[in-house]
Amino acid sequence: MFLRRALSLFLIGIGIGSPWLVRDWLAARSQGAVVGVGMDGEPTWAKRWRDWFRRDAGGDPVSSGRDPEPVVATANGGADERPPYRFASETKRIMEGFLGGGGESEGAGLKRWFPAGSGPPATPRSRAIVEEAIVRLGGELASAGLEPGDPLFLRAFKEESELEIWMKPASEPHYLLFKVHRLVAAAGRSGPKLREGDGQAPEGFYTFGPEALRPETRHHLGIDLGFPNAYDRQRGRTGSDLLIHGGSLAGGSYALPPAAMDEVYALADAAFRAGEEEVAVHLFPFRLVDARMDKVWSNPSRWTEEWVNLKEGYDFFENVRLPPRIGLDGDRYEFFIASGEN
Repeated sequence: MFLRRALSLFLIGIGIGSPWLVRDWLAARSQGAVVGVGMDGEPTWAKRWRDWFRRDAGGDPVSSGRDPEPVVATANGGADERPPYRFASETKRIMEGFLGGGGESEGAGLKRWFPAGSGPPATPRSRAIVEEAIVRLGGELASAGLEPGDPLFLRAFKEESELEIWMKPASEPHYLLFKVHRLVAAAGRSGPKLREGDGQAPEGFYTFGPEALRPETRHHLGIDLGFPNAYDRQRGRTGSDLLIHGGSLAGGSYALPPAAMDEVYALADAAFRAGEEEVAVHLFPFRLVDARMDKVWSNPSRWTEEWVNLKEGYDFFENVRLPPRIGLDGDRYEFFIASGEN
């Protein structure tokens, strides 16, 4: 009986203390600390325990004989583990789910528990990827009259397996098509996501903010799409952790090759660090051009009416090259010129 009580108290203590452990770890990482390099003033006992828990990432051989984790070079020439501190990142993910990470009030609660520096969430690994991708894109951006940090807009098409990157240069009143990436996979078939676990990628009009960037994920980086939006919730549609991510499996999301995901993630990160508050992403079953919609009318689907509504938003952007402001009119999307735009 005593042993069970002691074990219960111990586990409760770990659960209560883990947010502060993660907070301290994140603070240390933001100050440039790298695993394997001692921090100033670090107690001997802390270093000993850290080295014991991380000895399989480098230095001492692993007693089990499995290979050490691969490393990624940072911008300053150092190296970081991939992924960093599994226990800490998983604890953060659990607390993120408990506290919520979608709405503004929920995000404020998350920042209170896991304070971070200004800008989108980042790890040394994601920062190195972003910096490398921005350098790689430098020539392409310059030739198009663009630069990192320009406003960003994304469109994805299931049937064509394409993701478009649109950007708005400072000298232009509208968005320009910068690049088109082939999707590795888009989960499910044409039609919206209805419920958790149905294997469908969502369709519709979404926005994401800096907190949607996922530097740590079981995939190769990720951006949370913000599903369900108000339109989905009105219809009782459910789902969570639906992303644009790198990798080969869609899993209810949109998957890009890792190198392409690096670019999308880096441009979103740059836009947020330049002051953008959110990025619009429009998700379509196929390109809603008139010829394709004629086929829909000739062979109606249960989603025909919904796709006609999506086409209104599709045509809006095609005509003015500006993402519309999205509202609801009863059970339909409605579209407006965004405030501040001509």
